Amino acid sequence: MKIISFGVNNFRGITGGLENNTIEFNNSNTIFLLGQNNVGKSSFLKAYEFFYKNTSAAVEDIYRMNPENVIEFELVLQLDEFDFQKDSIANKKEGLKKWLNPDNLLKIKRVLKPKIGAKISFEKTENYTWDYEQNGWVAKNYGGIGLDTVFQAALPTPIFIKAMPTEAEGEAIINEILKQKANANLEDKDRLELKEAQAKIQELQDKLYNPESIQSYKEEVNKYFQSLFPNTKIELSEKDKTKWTENSIGKSFAIHFEQNNNGEKDETIPTSHERIGHGAVRSAIFSLLLMKDVAEEFERVDNRKDYIVLFEEPELFLHPKLMKQLRTLIYKVSETDTPYQVLCASHSPQMIDITKEKSSLVRMTKHNEGTRLFQINDEFLKDSKEIKTKEELKQEMNEILRFNPFICESFYADEVVLIEGPTEEIILRGYFNEVQIDKDIFIVNCGTVNNIPFFQKIFSRFNIKYHVICDSDAAEVKELDNYGLIPFETGIQKSIYQQLKSDYEKVDYSVGLFHVNVPTFEPSHQQESIKDNLKYSNNYLASDGKPYNENLYWKDVLKPNLNSEEINTVPIVKFLKNIVDHN
Repeated sequence: MKIISFGVNNFRGITGGLENNTIEFNNSNTIFLLGQNNVGKSSFLKAYEFFYKNTSAAVEDIYRMNPENVIEFELVLQLDEFDFQKDSIANKKEGLKKWLNPDNLLKIKRVLKPKIGAKISFEKTENYTWDYEQNGWVAKNYGGIGLDTVFQAALPTPIFIKAMPTEAEGEAIINEILKQKANANLEDKDRLELKEAQAKIQELQDKLYNPESIQSYKEEVNKYFQSLFPNTKIELSEKDKTKWTENSIGKSFAIHFEQNNNGEKDETIPTSHERIGHGAVRSAIFSLLLMKDVAEEFERVDNRKDYIVLFEEPELFLHPKLMKQLRTLIYKVSETDTPYQVLCASHSPQMIDITKEKSSLVRMTKHNEGTRLFQINDEFLKDSKEIKTKEELKQEMNEILRFNPFICESFYADEVVLIEGPTEEIILRGYFNEVQIDKDIFIVNCGTVNNIPFFQKIFSRFNIKYHVICDSDAAEVKELDNYGLIPFETGIQKSIYQQLKSDYEKVDYSVGLFHVNVPTFEPSHQQESIKDNLKYSNNYLASDGKPYNENLYWKDVLKPNLNSEEINTVPIVKFLKNIVDHN
């Protein structure tokens, strides 16, 4: 069973309606949730765990602890052939038909209504299932995910990796995974033997946790963990004695970290959880999810288990090099042939890889009306680049990132300026280094003017305000339209104009300015209206290339005159001041 979408409203820091706070998981196994501090990213991760466990709500779980705010969860899941073969579902397959659409999607909602008395409490939880025959919600517990044993076993299990996990939390994760592995190892005949005689428990326990299986598991885990920390190895040891009861036969495992030098165990270095860095501990927990033998152990249909990994700031405590390696592992763990979906809340642009298939980026914002999510995935990127195959998209994205590896950093900005190359980049970065402004403005070097429409679509979709500075080249410059834009009718400038015009027509989005050098940067900065001492010199045109020339123009001409009154006659400076002043 896979999550297709999950919506949250009025839970902790999340508010503004389900329509504004829903993440689409369809065709995305790895999702990075981006946003400023305190916008509600961790609350969203916690929301699924809260939903899955059917946790009793507390006052602190209500948005702003206001009893008028009703907590809502809406979940869409897709059942597959494995789900229908599970005993708990197979017997009720016919009765489920009205709750499933032709794609086997199940849609449910849970509502928690606060009530006011001597203190705030909650009424009985209301549960709804979408009736595809009647095309509406039905207040019905049967068919509600997480509300009865029919579906509880099939729901993706949340594995929450906190920003600061304790030793107990790390051990809880490993024991949960090994328990699933143990269930897969247990044959039907063994289950019968267990019921017949407790004398069989020792023999069955060996089958559950046989040394070969545990050793294979450790080797697979360490293969990934040691790609991050080559000299450290995860070791497992039995934590306590078995409880000799029919209902509790499992072992409990503890984690310690063995240090190695040249392949030999180093006895002089402590191995406890407290003596290893937080980054290594969190990476170890994630590596525990990557064991190939568990991920592929689907021979017994009723033992297959899906997971959703909820990873809070995976970049914490890691060197940038290790961040990139962990990023690779995160995307690997949610490949289509494994039972994992991954939702990460992150502040690091280094964790994002927009070249990956089956991945999404979600930008979370907070404003007076509440929180809101904006999402892009590989299908959106492919459509925006107007290319047909995902292979072409990957090539295009790799070329863009090779040219400017800091593109992903712009997804965290409040505003961006889209420029076509290094000419404007040198001057813009120099200007923002010298002039103190209150805005968070990021400069995006698009590499070529032809890429600007693509980035316009991305920032528009992310609800990030963007401005454009480009050359008119051979396109005819006409009078401004009603929006104050130059209505180009030819060239790539036409596409830039059309996207700007489309964004200006949106009621819930603030788009920026469109500035143009006519016909290109150099002649536009040699106009007669510019003071002679501020003009772009012909001497630069005869020197060693554009980036070098623009650097001279900035360093020798513009920078020394930033405080002069005449500087406003220079187009690029006028453009920048307009952008800074634009509301």
